[in-house]
Amino acid sequence: MRLVARPFVVVTVIVVALLAGGSAAAGANEVIRPDEHFIGLVNGSNVQAVVYTLCPGPLWPGRTGPVASGQNLAVARVGAGHGFTGLFSQVYAWFVQDSSASAPDQVKLAKYGTQRQVPSSVRVPCDGTGRVEFSSCPYLAPCAFGWVPNFVGVRFVNLAA
Repeated sequence: MRLVARPFVVVTVIVVALLAGGSAAAGANEVIRPDEHFIGLVNGSNVQAVVYTLCPGPLWPGRTGPVASGQNLAVARVGAGHGFTGLFSQVYAWFVQDSSASAPDQVKLAKYGTQRQVPSSVRVPCDGTGRVEFSSCPYLAPCAFGWVPNFVGVRFVNLAA
């Protein structure tokens, strides 16, 4: 038995594929709104992202240093799970172990898929592991019920070693 593709079936498959591809990219540069789920992205990754540091000289346990320039933070909208904006329409991101001040330098994200540079003042472990928190509630702010943060694990790699 020989199968022959009918033009209507081929056109339907192409249209469905195009529509599915378009909906996947719909979250890029969309404004963040209340009641949406999201994931954080560190240098484009949400799983064990690599963050490069610049710590010349000898290393010792607990030593911190600056993050190399050109690295970024962003958020992507997802259908369910992970982070949740609750009542808010923005997401803040910060390195949980930032030792630059009493409050870590945070980045405000207002759109999905828009990359923001990691502040040059951020100080993190020169090597090892850590995490970045993505939250619709700013660092230590009293926030309303309903928001859920998302954490991205990171691995620090010292470029100056």
